[in-house]
Amino acid sequence: MSRILLIDDEAAARLVLQNRLKDLGHEVVLAENGAKGLLEAREGGFDVILVEAALGAGVTGVEVCRRLKQIPQSALTPLVMVARSGATREDVHQAFEAGCEYVLQKADMVLFEDVLRTVLRLKAQYDEFARQLRAVEAEMRRKSEERQHETDREVVRGDSGEHGLVGRELAAGKPDGVLLVDAEGIVRCADRGARELLGATVEGKNLGRLAPNTRLEAFVRDAHTEGREGYRFDVRPTGARASRSLTASVVPLVANPGERDPGMRVVMLLDAGKRRVASELLRVQEYSIPRPEVGVLLEAARRAFGASSVVGNGVATRGARAAVNEFAHTSEPVLILGEAGVGKQHLARSLHFSGSLTGPFLPISCAALSASNLDSELFGHVRGATPEAVTDRPGLIQQAAHGTIYLSEVDHLAPELQKKLLRALRDGEVQRVGSERVERCDARFVVSAEVDLGRLVSQGVFLRELLELVHSRTVVLPALRERREDVPALAQHFLERFGASRNDLEVSDDALLVLESHVWPGNVRELETTMEKAVAAAHHLAVIDVVHLPAALRELHGRLDHREIAPAPRPDHVAIGGTHLVSSSVPPASLVRSDFASASRARQPWDIADDEPVSLDLYEKKCLLRALHETGDDKLAAARLLKVGKSTLYRKLKRFGIT
Repeated sequence: MSRILLIDDEAAARLVLQNRLKDLGHEVVLAENGAKGLLEAREGGFDVILVEAALGAGVTGVEVCRRLKQIPQSALTPLVMVARSGATREDVHQAFEAGCEYVLQKADMVLFEDVLRTVLRLKAQYDEFARQLRAVEAEMRRKSEERQHETDREVVRGDSGEHGLVGRELAAGKPDGVLLVDAEGIVRCADRGARELLGATVEGKNLGRLAPNTRLEAFVRDAHTEGREGYRFDVRPTGARASRSLTASVVPLVANPGERDPGMRVVMLLDAGKRRVASELLRVQEYSIPRPEVGVLLEAARRAFGASSVVGNGVATRGARAAVNEFAHTSEPVLILGEAGVGKQHLARSLHFSGSLTGPFLPISCAALSASNLDSELFGHVRGATPEAVTDRPGLIQQAAHGTIYLSEVDHLAPELQKKLLRALRDGEVQRVGSERVERCDARFVVSAEVDLGRLVSQGVFLRELLELVHSRTVVLPALRERREDVPALAQHFLERFGASRNDLEVSDDALLVLESHVWPGNVRELETTMEKAVAAAHHLAVIDVVHLPAALRELHGRLDHREIAPAPRPDHVAIGGTHLVSSSVPPASLVRSDFASASRARQPWDIADDEPVSLDLYEKKCLLRALHETGDDKLAAARLLKVGKSTLYRKLKRFGIT
């Protein structure tokens, strides 16, 4: 029994087709519009999808088919478009362009069963091809593991100075992408690597469109019974800054005895530029993380450096988080401005790990190296270019392929390096020290500076063209003294990091007020160091007090007016709930109902109704809401009003989901 998805917005037609399909012994899943059909398709497991051409509201039938071919779960599922009214030639053309295997008009419904049998047979062939492809991949993995074992034996024999397992696999020839192509040159299946090399939307497209003017389609089509290797071609995916040099190998899939030749071919792609860089790195004495650990560490980095890791409640910090979400998925350069220690490199890492880039994040300080050494580090060198250049070596820009290179203190770049950086940003080209050859690069650039680059342009020490390229995407991080509202959240963040094993640890009101009063010349980096030392000084205590802070902050505490650091005195009667009063002379449990108060104003979120349960959690939540309202959402003032520590208040707000 086959499983069929029927997408039709007309109930009567949907019922007729459903009954007919059930009579034929098929399981039918219904969707009354295109949006619901796409959701059902993502669940997978369908053998055929029937789509009504004239879908009414929402997504059109042609667009539904186009999107279905872009969903991995339904990319290989045959599509049949059913046209209730007479379809024009243009309608049929659009349907086939969208990826449909057949267009069935109302007048041809007598052929419905024949069409259904044909597409089900086609689906069975696709499944068999996928099985063969998995077998090919398993064989490739087996051979790769054999090469890996051989490499490990070489390491044991003394080759441990090589660049690492990842570089060896790249240099050895493991495919960067795999395609399954039919006899017409249409890509039926592609892995993640192939989509990265040729573009996000690969399935359903002809090789001639994916790699125009390269004759790749003819090379693949001519592989009838034997494999072909070593076809070199250049392609520039949509949105990429530079073209890529690829090598293709083809393996035709052989039909089972007695079956017709399926005409399907497995195309394995190698990124030639990445291979050459990997081969060069193999000759360099560098340590590399073992490959099994890379995936785990990458996932941990994506959690640690997401947009939410930009901590703070101020306007500038919220703007920085929004910038991370906005710029993370673009390959265009980004400029970050701010004083030393404000967190520019952390923001750059957030931009990298919040996006979908698959390459590394490589930082370098432009002020830490001389111009000649920085030139070699950034752009690479050839053997003999300098006395230290004993072998060819790619620069960091090439090593950051499909990733991010972060250049801090870019204002320290020498004029000749600014020109080379401009060429890399604008044209995607680099030239190594000592080489006449121009090479391609495909990395996203994030640069930062502590000074106004516009002023440097007016002084003639910074290229105007370079500033224009990066200025359109600028993130400004003010000094911590200009965003004191971020100090409590940052202190809590560092407290949780350095005191992770002590869940009850918090900062006293006096200590927090001193932290907020300090000017922080070292910005966030200084606050981080302060909290680390304070947690260590507090040992097993549950509260970090002023005595645990550095000497400079303890002196500041002595200079502050006592009234500035003492909690505000609670008045005799403090309004906690809209219909309840807590008096300092009456136990808090004695809640007195004021009918006049409830009748004279509108109900508030902190009011306690008669029909609500008697619950300490409920009363505590209402009390928190009322305190925040009374203090204008000032959390420090609310903590004073409630006579609790700031950390305690944050923990309670998080517990009750109050933002």
